Amino acid sequence: MNYLLFNNEILISDGINVRRIDKGNNAKNILGSIEIVSLCVVDVDVLIAAAVEFPVEKKDNILVRKFKELYQHEAYIIQDERIERNLFQVIGIKEQKVREIYSLISPDRVESFIPYGIALRNTLVNQKVDLNKTVVFVDDWGQERLLTVFDGLKFSRTRVIVNNGEDILPEIKRSQIDFYKKTEEFLSKKSADFVIIINNQTLATEISKNKEKLQVEYFNNAYPALEGLKDQDVLIKYRLPEENFKKRREIEFKKKAAALIISLCAVAVGLIFFLFNKVDLRVVTHQCELARRTNEQLNDQLNTLDKETYREDLRVNKTLNYGISYLSMLEIIPVSYKVNSFKYHKTDRWTLEMTLFADDNGILDPIPRMKILKNAQIKDIFVNNQPGKHLRVIL
Repeated sequence: MNYLLFNNEILISDGINVRRIDKGNNAKNILGSIEIVSLCVVDVDVLIAAAVEFPVEKKDNILVRKFKELYQHEAYIIQDERIERNLFQVIGIKEQKVREIYSLISPDRVESFIPYGIALRNTLVNQKVDLNKTVVFVDDWGQERLLTVFDGLKFSRTRVIVNNGEDILPEIKRSQIDFYKKTEEFLSKKSADFVIIINNQTLATEISKNKEKLQVEYFNNAYPALEGLKDQDVLIKYRLPEENFKKRREIEFKKKAAALIISLCAVAVGLIFFLFNKVDLRVVTHQCELARRTNEQLNDQLNTLDKETYREDLRVNKTLNYGISYLSMLEIIPVSYKVNSFKYHKTDRWTLEMTLFADDNGILDPIPRMKILKNAQIKDIFVNNQPGKHLRVIL
């Protein structure tokens, strides 16, 4: 992995060594040979704005409108990060700057593309710098000095000050005052106190002698933004509009392809299910037909047996329903009885015999002598310590 920092000159780091190149003709050849990079750019504009978080489309529209109201002179590519509830930091890079960078290195080799302020903030957080205080960070590049103000997650537009040997303290104060004025309503503190952090020990010692007794600290890291690019947990990545369209088309194509595959799978499953059911239906239909034929044969056999067994009764009564007597008796017998046995037998007439036992409560309700039981022989029985009734009816 290589790390790039774009300003008036370009810094390149392989994670250990750092070198500088200018933006001449040779820059494209040098950067074109690099495989995968994370990069940041100094020239960004920043706006703190309040907006509702949901729906997301409404939030985006509000932030875009507010950013354009302030920076409408050029085309920008903007991203936002949530600072706190309903508060966002909108960070815009000029589209021309993005195109310039992508003309030097192909977009498909850029793993992350973030503002300088975020890369620098990553390093400060990793080094346990207290950003609950207002911090003015001075990144000394030798010929240039980069001034960025931090307040929690919020940061200012980075100012590039030419190192001409003059006192830089007034510019530090100016950066802090400008940031305070622009973000006063959104600051987590109301005090104008601030800490100056410098990554040049000589400059830090010099500024620490200021008459206002401002707090000055030395930060021992020559290229803090390059160090911060190693932190890949960043959601912001700048893309050109055509890249977004291409990405959107790829996503839509994948969605359509997935929907088509799911539809084809559903059709295939439905077809298999249909064919299986059709085959299964044929088998079941065939089985039902066999069962119907078997039932008809059994009914024919049963009718034949009935005719042989009850020939005399059939000759007299024409028809015979030998279940009606049993059902007629059940209509009369109290529900407190359970049928234990039931049988027909015939001598000169048909005789029906039934054995009843009382239900679990042991109560022997009287059996009404009515209808088919009008002339029945009813006697008490006692089997296995269980009282019951024996009925005998001559039909």
